[in-house]
Formats: sequence, C-alpha cells, structure tokens
Amino acid sequence: ILYSTVKRKQWYQRRVRGYPEIATTLSNLAMVHMALGEYEEAKDCLCRTRKIRSRIYGKNHPLVASTLTNLASVIYTMGDFKESMELNEQALDIQKACYPEAHPLIAVTLKNMAMIENSTGNLEKAKKLYERVLRMEEAIYGELHPAVASTLNNLADTVLEQGETAKAAVLFQRAMETNEIVFGKDHPDIARNLNNLGRAFKEMGDYDGAKSKLTLSLDMKQKRYGDVHVNLVPTLMNLGDLFNLTKQPSRAKDVLTRGLKICEKRIGMKHPDTAKMLRLLGNSFYLMGDLSTSEKLLNKSLDILEGVYDSEHPYILATRADLGACSRPVGARVF
Repeated sequence: ILYSTVKRKQWYQRRVRGYPEIATTLSNLAMVHMALGEYEEAKDCLCRTRKIRSRIYGKNHPLVASTLTNLASVIYTMGDFKESMELNEQALDIQKACYPEAHPLIAVTLKNMAMIENSTGNLEKAKKLYERVLRMEEAIYGELHPAVASTLNNLADTVLEQGETAKAAVLFQRAMETNEIVFGKDHPDIARNLNNLGRAFKEMGDYDGAKSKLTLSLDMKQKRYGDVHVNLVPTLMNLGDLFNLTKQPSRAKDVLTRGLKICEKRIGMKHPDTAKMLRLLGNSFYLMGDLSTSEKLLNKSLDILEGVYDSEHPYILATRADLGACSRPVGARVF
C-alpha cells in the first residue's frame, strides 16, 4: 500500500511539471503527502493551490473554500489549532454564501471546527457542534454512512473526555458496526474504532478488554502503514497508558519510547501528541523509581503544552499534578 502511495506521489509530481491543471494536481499531491505523513510538503502544496485558485476564481469561490478546509486539516494535524480554526472559519463563510445550510461540505467544516474545540478543551462546544453535524449527516446520507460513523467516533471521544465512559463506548461501538457494514472488517477505520473502544474500556477499568482491542488495532495499523507511521501514535499512547495503569512500567516504557520516536520523526517536538507521550513516559519512569528522569520528561511535556493550550487546560493541570507527585514516594501517587 505504501509503495502504491509513493508511486502516486511521483505521478502527481510529474503532472505538476507538465500539465496546465496545476491547482488540481497540487491538491491531489497534498492528499498523498498527508497519507504518507509528510505534513510540511502537504501544507506547501495546499498553500500553492490556494494562491492559484484565488487568482483564477476569486477568493470567495467554493474551490477556494475546499482548499482552505484541506489546509486547515493539515495544520490541525501539525498542532497549530489557532490557525486551523481561522482557516475553517474562512471556509465556512464562503460555503454559507454558496450552499444551503444542510450541505455535506458545510458539515465537514463544522466537524473540523468541533475537532479543534475538543483538542483545546472546549468540550461542551465540541459536543454541540458534533451533535449538529450528526443531525445534518443523518439527514443527508442516512444512518449507515462512513461520514456518520466518523462523527459518532468524534462525538464519543468528546463524551469520553467529559467522563461519560459508558455512553462513549456505546457510540464507539455504533461507529464500528456502521463501518463494518460499509467497508468490511479489514478497513483502516476499523483499526481506529478498535483503538477508541480500547480507550473507553481502559477508562472503565476493563483492562483485559482494552488490551485486546488495542493490540488488534495496532496489528491492523502496522500491516497497513508500516512501523513508523503517525497513525500508530494514538494506539501506542493508549497501550502505554494501559501498561502504566496495570503497573507494568517496563512494558509501558518500551511502547511509549517507540511512540515518541515516531512523534519526533513525523510531527516534531512541539506537537501536543509528543507532549502527551512524554508525560506518559515520565509516569513510567516514576513507577520504576527513576524520579529524576520522570521529572525531566514531565517538564518537557509541560513546556510543549503551555505553548499550545491555556494555563487551565486539563492536560496542563494533569502534568503539573504529576510533577508535584515526583516529590512523593512511589506508591503514594494515583494514576
């Protein structure tokens, strides 16, 4: 699969040099770069696409809005939530002037905005946006559609962050059943569903169920993407956290160190996912009794998080609490 993706990238690169449909080709090439985890290259292609389309069609054309939405998704993945939100808002303004309110592209943009609200800790705003998108998509597509499954997944993630673990598990399960009907059981979205279900089981204290789901998710992702793709990061993070919770810090350290190397290579050292990996790894070293290394890792995590989130964001508060616990004996801290 990766080989065929690389071949598509080479084909699109040749088209850019030799054909007049440069904007379309650049946009397609950006999507291939995204699939390969090459986010800087994807961003560059979409910035060029935006300039060309704005010059040809004007700044308020639907194709410009689509480009803005795609660019916002890339920048979101790179961890710049503020710029991503600004681009989505620009796209939404154009789309509202061009389309009826219940339009699929408007739903996509609203979903992207909900993801940003969720990532920045505005969980109630995210939940309301996801519920709005879900109503739109069910009206447009019906209940058995991959867009609906995607929104169910995202809504469940927000509900889980709010502490409603049982409700989240039901939504995750519904999303997976929809994807299995639409795509079959070997689709990459199923691997994502399994990761999310594993996370929900972990939060509910069903550690055996969590391990089963997360291990299967990781196996599927490795077969599809290889060993160093950014899509492995969420599952490695959840597995590492699970091993910490079950007092297996050595296994957690191995899994989280692997995840950290992927983060460093694919998304850089200033990304919030890198910070989350550092925090969990710091917890592993704490459980192993290495408080000095734990403190260093937690401070690195906190430095990154403070550059991304407000000072009262739950991730920052949790990391500060972990740092405070480094002064207490191992066993006195609750995970």
